[in-house]
Amino acid sequence: MKTIGAIAVLISGGLVVAGAQGLPSNYKVQFENAWVRVTEVRYAPLEKVRAHSHTPYPSAYVYLNDGPPVVFKHVGGKGMAATRAATRAGAFRVYKGLEEIHEAENTGSAPSEFLRVEFKTAAMEPATFFGKFERPAAPSRDAIVHFNHSQVRISRVWIDPGQTIEVAAAAAPVLIIAVAPGAGLGVGESKWIDASSRAQFRSAAAAAIDLLRIDFKTRPVETRQ
Repeated sequence: MKTIGAIAVLISGGLVVAGAQGLPSNYKVQFENAWVRVTEVRYAPLEKVRAHSHTPYPSAYVYLNDGPPVVFKHVGGKGMAATRAATRAGAFRVYKGLEEIHEAENTGSAPSEFLRVEFKTAAMEPATFFGKFERPAAPSRDAIVHFNHSQVRISRVWIDPGQTIEVAAAAAPVLIIAVAPGAGLGVGESKWIDASSRAQFRSAAAAAIDLLRIDFKTRPVETRQ
């Protein structure tokens, strides 16, 4: 597994709190280049995850199952805790960059499985980089643009049974994430499409399935280690 991050230290009122080096085994980097880092995350039922740090990149969190609430306890400072509400498969959330150290606790009897998609491109308007978007109750013949921001655009594309679609990238690349199986990708798998390139996806599923499409609008910045 690829680990990221170094030992993180917070100083608050003379107290030094050290986070662990790298990330726990709950996090596995699936894909990374100069533009993006896609990390698979799994918290087992009732699991408590040790303190760890995250980079300050703006991110999208793509939920892969119906997961229970998860409590994130921040280390250092006032030690505040926040509870992420239960999630639904196919939904996603976006949030501005925030460097932090926290512990995590899955409060339910089911796992919590999701992708953390970190955007390593130039941040734009961070105050508006937030929102949660549920999977529609019914398929749509047209692409649904959930989040159209000056840094990225995230839309949902549906494929009918037996249908083949073509995804074309223009001047900037595109990242495709499968939130349902049946188009040559498993749930949570991603496919990178370079600028000025294209890829085809054919559905072998018995019902309409959906893909998330992420279009980049800004260029990569220097990679942080």
